[in-house]
Amino acid sequence: MRGFAIILVVFGHCIQEGSGETYRAELSYFSDRLYQFIYSFHMPLFMLVSGYLGWYSIKRCTSGKCCLEVLKGRASALLVPIFFWTALDYIRILIVNSVYGRPQPEALVFVYFYNALNNLWFLWAVWWSFLAVYVMHIFLKDNVVIYVLGFLLLFIIPDGLGVGAYKYMFPYYLTGFYVHGYVQNKGKQIEKYPPPWMIGILGLAFAMLFIYYNEDSFIYLTGYKLIGKNVFRQFGIDLYRTVIGFVGSIFFVLLWQYFLGYADKLNQDGEGRIEFRLLRKLGADSMGIYILSGYLLIFMIKRLDFIRQPSYICNLFETIIVLGVAWPITLIFGKIPVLKRIIGKK
Repeated sequence: MRGFAIILVVFGHCIQEGSGETYRAELSYFSDRLYQFIYSFHMPLFMLVSGYLGWYSIKRCTSGKCCLEVLKGRASALLVPIFFWTALDYIRILIVNSVYGRPQPEALVFVYFYNALNNLWFLWAVWWSFLAVYVMHIFLKDNVVIYVLGFLLLFIIPDGLGVGAYKYMFPYYLTGFYVHGYVQNKGKQIEKYPPPWMIGILGLAFAMLFIYYNEDSFIYLTGYKLIGKNVFRQFGIDLYRTVIGFVGSIFFVLLWQYFLGYADKLNQDGEGRIEFRLLRKLGADSMGIYILSGYLLIFMIKRLDFIRQPSYICNLFETIIVLGVAWPITLIFGKIPVLKRIIGKK
């Protein structure tokens, strides 16, 4: 699922950054239907998977020392890349300003930390979501009342510095985490073949919901908080994009699960040999690809000024290029102890 999601992430970014200067400057991608389709569920899907896998980390917490190690491990995996890549980009800006005689920022430390808080937003979203669930699970014993009060508080907390996106992502992380816990605690077995009727209903529901997806549905444009806005309209937007994110994500999870079950059956029967090594490997290196692809898009794809108008063929070609560069670099960094931490590997 992470391999599938990271391809969508890169493809969506290529539509945004690689469709021409005018298209990018006018923010025309927000009205692009394929871009809207991808953004309606792909980051919620990533967050559901992150929460599901996050359960493994927190379940190891059997003592105070172990809990501290888990917290340090997650901080290292998520925060070290953020502050390192922000510092690298900040040094680049200082050098460029010096070369071209531009004024340097006066409050250097403040500007650096401000940039860091706005950089690699999805890693911040995973970190804050993990931290909230960590505290709730270990110290507050999953108190439902506090969870409800915390959820209501999300509508009041300001959206600045990416907080709106973090609030939008949190319910997906929370759901993934507790679904995994429920499955494990109840000894449930995940169905190899989800009922086709369920997949069909979810697919139809997702298609019907997507009809109403528009520019207001993007968290980047309308934010999350209710204060200072038309409360009923904003709440409707928040509810709609949360629901379509869940429906779209669950639809693709079940669809993939059914397809994988069918492929496994063919393999066992000897009728074919279907494997998904590429997606599995992409998924295993998805964090590094996410980090590096962002910088590749800025410094490489964004400067392809010969593209004058949107083209999905060009965007697909750009996606292949970005993945073809970001993934090998991720693999190389992952083998070097000094560098693997900057792509989130231990």
